[in-house]
Amino acid sequence: MTQAQQHTPQTKPAPHQTKPTPHQAGWNALNIDARDWWASHWAGPIAAIALVALNIAVWIWQFAHHVIRRPQDMTMLRMFGNHLRPGQHDTTGQFLKLLSSMVLVRGPFALVLYTFAVLVIVSAAQAALGVARTLATSLLGAIAGSALGLGLCVIITNLWDAESWYAVQRLPFSLSPLTLFIGALMAASAFESLLWKRRIRLIGYAFVLAGLLFSGNPGDYCTLAAALVGQAAGALMARRQGHAQPSAREQWWHGTDYEVRRLIAAIQLIFAFGPILALVSSSHDGPLSTFGFFLSGLVGDEDLAGVCADNMRASSCVSMAKHYHFAMTGIWTRTILLVVALSILAWGLYRGRRLAAHVSIVLNGLTVALSLIYCVVFPLLDSAIMPIDAELRVALLQLLVATALPSLVLLVAIVMNMDHFSVLTARSRIRRGVGTIGMTLLVTAGGFLTFGMLDRDAYTPHATFGMLLRDLPHRYLPMGLIGSSRLHMHSTTMISMVINQLPGLVFWIVVLVVFLLWFRDAVSLNTADRERASELVERGGESMSFMTTWEDNHYWFSPSGRSAIAYRVSHGVALTVTGPFGDPGEFDTSLREFMRFCERNSWSPAFYAVHDNARETLESLGCSSIQVGTEMLVIPSTWQTRGKKWQDIRTAINKAHRSGMTDVLTTFNEAPWEVREQIIGISEQWAELKSLPEMKFTLGGIEELRDPRVMLLYAIDADGVVQGATSWLPTYRDGKVIGWTLDFMRHRTDSPNGIMEFLIARMAERLHEQCVEEPDQAPQFMSLSAAPLAGIGDNTADPEDVAVLEHALQIVADTLEPAYGFKSLYFFKRKFQPTPSPIYVCYPDAAALPRIGLAVLSAYLPGLKPSQIPDMLKSLRPAPKAKGHGHQ
Repeated sequence: MTQAQQHTPQTKPAPHQTKPTPHQAGWNALNIDARDWWASHWAGPIAAIALVALNIAVWIWQFAHHVIRRPQDMTMLRMFGNHLRPGQHDTTGQFLKLLSSMVLVRGPFALVLYTFAVLVIVSAAQAALGVARTLATSLLGAIAGSALGLGLCVIITNLWDAESWYAVQRLPFSLSPLTLFIGALMAASAFESLLWKRRIRLIGYAFVLAGLLFSGNPGDYCTLAAALVGQAAGALMARRQGHAQPSAREQWWHGTDYEVRRLIAAIQLIFAFGPILALVSSSHDGPLSTFGFFLSGLVGDEDLAGVCADNMRASSCVSMAKHYHFAMTGIWTRTILLVVALSILAWGLYRGRRLAAHVSIVLNGLTVALSLIYCVVFPLLDSAIMPIDAELRVALLQLLVATALPSLVLLVAIVMNMDHFSVLTARSRIRRGVGTIGMTLLVTAGGFLTFGMLDRDAYTPHATFGMLLRDLPHRYLPMGLIGSSRLHMHSTTMISMVINQLPGLVFWIVVLVVFLLWFRDAVSLNTADRERASELVERGGESMSFMTTWEDNHYWFSPSGRSAIAYRVSHGVALTVTGPFGDPGEFDTSLREFMRFCERNSWSPAFYAVHDNARETLESLGCSSIQVGTEMLVIPSTWQTRGKKWQDIRTAINKAHRSGMTDVLTTFNEAPWEVREQIIGISEQWAELKSLPEMKFTLGGIEELRDPRVMLLYAIDADGVVQGATSWLPTYRDGKVIGWTLDFMRHRTDSPNGIMEFLIARMAERLHEQCVEEPDQAPQFMSLSAAPLAGIGDNTADPEDVAVLEHALQIVADTLEPAYGFKSLYFFKRKFQPTPSPIYVCYPDAAALPRIGLAVLSAYLPGLKPSQIPDMLKSLRPAPKAKGHGHQ
């Protein structure tokens, strides 16, 4: 693409054919998109608003009547009252209250979460099922799921002894809006593409199972059953309508690597949020509640520790710990930091990072080891003081299984599937990260031990080195359920309380930062790869393929080594620089294999600035496309400037000749030193006049001129002053140049009008003369390249998938127009009566469109700073009209 920002055409662009201004047209298009979205998703906002209004109305009514009871206050004892005396309660009334809990939530925070969930679920379901079937599947899932869930709870609890059954009866029992609508979402997933079907089900079941495993509210079983009922109903409806089997176009894309990574990452993410769910839950009786508390910041105070130490009944100690909420700020912060760190680790697993797999193995192995220490080693040490009875042994065994088994299962799963985590991290980054974590651990641990020995009276009992050393893991590991440990120090001063919290806070902050640096996308530049790519580009490629030889590009090479694709990684997107280059016979295969390469690295591929041939191949592989520009092609063999349409071009040529202007075709390195200095000066002058950074990616600058294969065409007057310059990139086929592509365009601020028209016309004339004199050696085309985001036309993909993004890109282009001149450059090139050729961005995953947009922006404006955004916004103001053909 031409360096749009480097040249503001000196002639007025062609007038717009439509009455609205560009900004008005862009916003009008988005307004139409919004209306279209509302037409097919209106039930979601309506349901969300109704949920909010109903809950607020009930809260106001309760407050006015001083009613503090809520439907969520029901217990299993009140729901299944067969153990109570007849007539003690109203079963029908309790059942109605249970149903009302599907729409009445516990508080403002829960209302915000459920409102967002309802908005997303109902909107997505309506788009796939329609309003009637969304309502039907919601009611079916809620009613059938509640019945199945309640029945399952009764069956499970009746299998227990009387004491356990009575404890279960006391559990708070409620449903939620998720129970009411989850069935519709799962039913709608059957009508989605394979990719979205998997995503919806994975995310939906992950949330449901996380609540069930770590909270244990019996209503969670109803929610899970409602999801299963909805999925079954959706499968039946899809089968009747012929949507049961995914198309072949969808099936090839995701392989085993993707599935394994996604599953293990989801499990790790559930484990990460487990402590939070266990702490905030009102039940605390899920299968993994104990595991959640073990990883939480829940620790006993002196009273709890004393009771556990004196009684030595692990069952009661565990029960007390599970229902004791320690809200100390430092401990909560430490728990949240661990959750964030583990979430980043799950992200690394999802992206296929081998280092993330190794770190997960270490952390889960550490959890297993600590479970053994606190459930086996420490009790054995304490048994020297007080014997351990049979009941305590059973309780400790149960605690060991509950805390160690989940981490052990995940650890084994990762070890068995290590081959699926193939993305490596540079050893230097690993060494620096491990060194930083190790140094932080030594410094913080040393500070804690030193303080404890210097101020032993700050703890009770008085601190000893052995006690401090035994207490040291508590400063870092947010472990709960440690009250059974007899040796437990307690702070008696404010400074000791602060010192207790600092090591863990500092340590986990450092770990979090290291994880971010470890698992972020990073590809090392390889000079040898760039040299190989530079050789391959001479075998074959598209009109813009020479841009792949520029700096900051990374390269994928085909197994045969005869073709390659240049790309840049940003925001999880592998953004290519046009299509494949090298052996044209491998281009189709290279596109497929590059997509698989991106899959193995957990990147979303985006093929940017590709032409129709590549687009057709990619669409056959399941990709969609958006037109992002229009390349202008001139055929040298048919070049001529006769006719009224060519008046401006003829005027520019004649004016330049009359003023003594000459054009020189050479290379930058072969040009005289004074010419090179003038061109550099022109470029720097242009940069100083811009408040925004210079664009990059497919827009070349001075550095790109230095390649000896790039031709430089500049205009110099009779006084030896360079007035303007252009660069031309070669396109090869089997080592022969078959075309030239315009890239660099800059001129002086006071250069004569029409200088760019003169240079481009002279290049066309030179190529035309070559066609006449040496037809066998003459190039086949001269490309004026394309202005980014200008000339956006119709898309080949489903308009519903891309319309909003296309209109948003149009607004961005309109906003940047005063600064970079995309559209004015587009109309300027049309003066040369070129043949338009659309260029596209192709992508396999519509969910990655926002990240693709960010990746494109980052590629073009890598130096954009937040302080420059106001200047970009100022460009919205209309520029003052210039006199004659002056600059904008």
